[in-house]
Amino acid sequence: MEKDLGKKILQLVGGEANISAITHCATRLRMSFQDKKKVNEAGIKQLDGVLGTMEKGGQYQVIIGPAVDQVYQDLIHATRFESGIKEEGTKGKKNIITLFLDTVAGIFTPLLPLLAGSGVLRGIVLLLTQVGWLSEESSTYVILTAASTAVFYFLPILLAFTAAKKFGANPFVAVAVMGALIMPDFTALMGSKGNGAITHFIGIPIVLMNYTSTVIPAILAIWCQSKLEKGLKKIIPTSMQLLFVSLITLLIMVPLTAAIFGPFGVYVGEALAKFINALMSTNGWIAGAFIGGVWNIMVIFGLQWAVNPIMIQNISVLGYDKIVPLSAAANFGMAGAALGTLIKTKDKKMKSFSVSALLSIFFAGITEPAIYGIAVRYKKPLIAAVLGGAIGGAFIGGMSVNAYAFVFGGLTTLPAFVGKTFVYYVIGLLICFVVGTVATLILGLGEDEQKPEATENKTSPQNREENIEPPLVGEVIQLAEVKDPVFSQETLGKGFAIVPTKGEVRAPFDGVVSMVFKTKHAIGLKSDNGTELLIHVGLDTVQLNGEYFETTVKEGDRVKTGDMLLTFNLAKLQEKGYDVTTPVVVTNSAQKEIHLKAETDLPVEFA
Repeated sequence: MEKDLGKKILQLVGGEANISAITHCATRLRMSFQDKKKVNEAGIKQLDGVLGTMEKGGQYQVIIGPAVDQVYQDLIHATRFESGIKEEGTKGKKNIITLFLDTVAGIFTPLLPLLAGSGVLRGIVLLLTQVGWLSEESSTYVILTAASTAVFYFLPILLAFTAAKKFGANPFVAVAVMGALIMPDFTALMGSKGNGAITHFIGIPIVLMNYTSTVIPAILAIWCQSKLEKGLKKIIPTSMQLLFVSLITLLIMVPLTAAIFGPFGVYVGEALAKFINALMSTNGWIAGAFIGGVWNIMVIFGLQWAVNPIMIQNISVLGYDKIVPLSAAANFGMAGAALGTLIKTKDKKMKSFSVSALLSIFFAGITEPAIYGIAVRYKKPLIAAVLGGAIGGAFIGGMSVNAYAFVFGGLTTLPAFVGKTFVYYVIGLLICFVVGTVATLILGLGEDEQKPEATENKTSPQNREENIEPPLVGEVIQLAEVKDPVFSQETLGKGFAIVPTKGEVRAPFDGVVSMVFKTKHAIGLKSDNGTELLIHVGLDTVQLNGEYFETTVKEGDRVKTGDMLLTFNLAKLQEKGYDVTTPVVVTNSAQKEIHLKAETDLPVEFA
């Protein structure tokens, strides 16, 4: 993986100013842009460490693999964004399926490491118990069991927190809403009757349920809470919101969830669990072949997020699940395809990548590197992986294999499947792996249709260089002297800066206006020779929201060298305490070099 990959991606997507929202899942950066045209997709794909890109539902995704969090943090630290920035909606409307998948992904992604770790620990406890090394009567067993099952017991509270983050509700109020429903005093109202017992709240009958380990009630309740809070903030004066928004929300949402969302969610969850298990019991061979075969294709489009809650619900309520083993079958079919590629390819770089992708599946149960770096790239290994997952999945489904924890299928998560069907699970994985490997060796790799072109090498030396006039009157300084790390560290690209003595910005070359910021403090240009330039007047001047700035051009305008682009009140900016140092950055400096028609240690004037 390239050093400073996050910073390089930031530069190639048009810089911080072009990003309207950014987040990440287990393997991908997910971004929304102000202007998609500014994204250098070919350049991003050429970066070492980027497995590919895709666009779905108006969201641009850069596929990284398991190292995505590190890349995300590097990118965040190179901007003014704060870690954990809330993902905002894009300007375009999302269809209901895309919206559903994005919502489920946003709610469950933060919990996946905890769910996976707890699942493996639970499997280890079960294994130690079955071989007689750990007694169920011992305090050690009790403590380890508590550590491995706490995530499922308190799942509605954890989901309430992540759902609140996704829906824009107060996460701490959300935790209190769902926490109230699993308090011992509330649960005790059921007595010995269990689910379905009736109690009353101010005369209104309420169907009581056990909400520990449930999934759907929390999501429904917190979605409603987000709407309620937004409505309350519109009618309650700002000075009174601190107390009354949370007070009214608790008074309404706890009884409402207990009366409506809770019972409805429990019944829906139980119905889904019964349907899935009935389907598997009717003909596990066919169901196993289908799920094991299509799972990797579902991952490509992010459709697995629609199924993950069902698996978690089954584990929480029934204590086992039959879909998790089938997802593992798909994983090992893909692992076989990765091994086949390792054997078949003559490309040393691809051999190294295949080893990395294979280890990612074996030790983390993560298939995205293999899917996007091998299967999607070469096509035929995808067919091999589908065959392996389908054939092995048929065996696993036919033998009714169970998983006793929600995990990603890999070698390190084997303990989560320890039970009466464990042997069949291991045999099924071997079938998937062998079929995937052999099928890849037989089918071959085919033509690499997505090999990135060496566009940089095609650029002639003459086209790489460009002489430009200084866009402002003033003293030219090095970018390293700018008191803003985004510019001084050349995150957005190479260039220079000018300390202006006159409030005018003029065109430094012949070209087109590619962007005019709404706040008028910055402007983007593209020369006839392909140089992309950003002129950013002052530091933090975006806070003025256009005050003291006036633009004389609009996006798409044709300009000549020396044409006026914008004016600003230099005296007012200095009076307000703003640093007027103006960075001039070549945002595609990886392909372009500029030469300023002036000495960098002398004041410059327009000719």
